[in-house]
Amino acid sequence: METVTQQIHYTSQPIKIGKTYWRLVIKERVAYRNLEEDRKHLCTEYQWNKEGQWLPGSKWPAYNINDTYYGMPRQMSKLYDREKDMIDFFIHGKPIAQERLF
Repeated sequence: METVTQQIHYTSQPIKIGKTYWRLVIKERVAYRNLEEDRKHLCTEYQWNKEGQWLPGSKWPAYNINDTYYGMPRQMSKLYDREKDMIDFFIHGKPIAQERLF
């Protein structure tokens, strides 16, 4: 298997959930040869900060793939809700809604 560099397209501002800072990253993932002709797709990843280093959510100490929330804090929905417009823009191609001026 060849090594693939995943380009990051968007990184959110961190938000403090509990005692830890979290951020959302939108990056490329590669579909394998037999799946959709080697096209690159975007996906989201939650990252948390440990001693100045950003780690993927899968490295969270309580991470559990069998849990509805993957063992991560349930308040993570605050971060998702805050970044939903950017997720829709990058992943689904939806335009970002303009804020009302008045």
